[in-house]
Amino acid sequence: MCLLSVACQAHPDYPFIFAGNRDEYHARPSAAADWWDDAPDVLGGRDLVAGGSWLGIRRDGRFAVVTNRPELPAPEHGALSRGDLVSGWLKQGHDDVKGTLKKKLQTRVELYGGFSLLLGTVAPGEGVSLERLSGGNGLQQLSGVTLGSGISGLSNTAPEAPWPKLLWLNQEMAGLIANGKPDIPALFERLQRKTAVPDTASEGVPATPFISGSLYGTRCCTVIIVDHTGRCQFVERRFGPEGLATGESSFEFELAS
Repeated sequence: MCLLSVACQAHPDYPFIFAGNRDEYHARPSAAADWWDDAPDVLGGRDLVAGGSWLGIRRDGRFAVVTNRPELPAPEHGALSRGDLVSGWLKQGHDDVKGTLKKKLQTRVELYGGFSLLLGTVAPGEGVSLERLSGGNGLQQLSGVTLGSGISGLSNTAPEAPWPKLLWLNQEMAGLIANGKPDIPALFERLQRKTAVPDTASEGVPATPFISGSLYGTRCCTVIIVDHTGRCQFVERRFGPEGLATGESSFEFELAS
């Protein structure tokens, strides 16, 4: 059960601001965010079971993040990894979202468990271009929406039916960036909130942005900020069972113009 908010062209000096939590079973092996050995221009975490990723950004501004949709049935045969949707986009060359990639996904959408995906580019001087795709086994069609300027996000429901805690995080994002320069500690404070947020009474849905548990919980919180010059800050905080901190990684670099 993941949660993320992204501000696109919503701040005059910071066209891209991302804050998100990855929730997963603690027993599933994962690698901390770093530059990839097999794709040195890609920064992100790695799933050490299937080899894909949940989140990453490339030096030229390619970006992708995926969440699952557990309300959709798992494929019965030949299931493909949702993490490959992220790593494939970050490692490939010239496929575009609206054309090539969307057509490829539509032909095999039933081979994926339910997913929602944000991917596109963050280009200095050219702005942010992001597409939201959602689909998976049980749905005949892949849905796609181009994100305009503003704040949006994803959780583990259909994008058109967001959890209340996602609406809360989007509101918090809006309030923080309205006050000036994005505050990285303040964004982490929201992601790491362990108390209930307003209006999150949905049955069976955790009411807290950060999930603490012995078997399952928030494995990492990530904040990415890109300013108008293309300077990228990427910070990941990692957690183990019961929400205990296990490490932090921070990167700063220039996106290619």
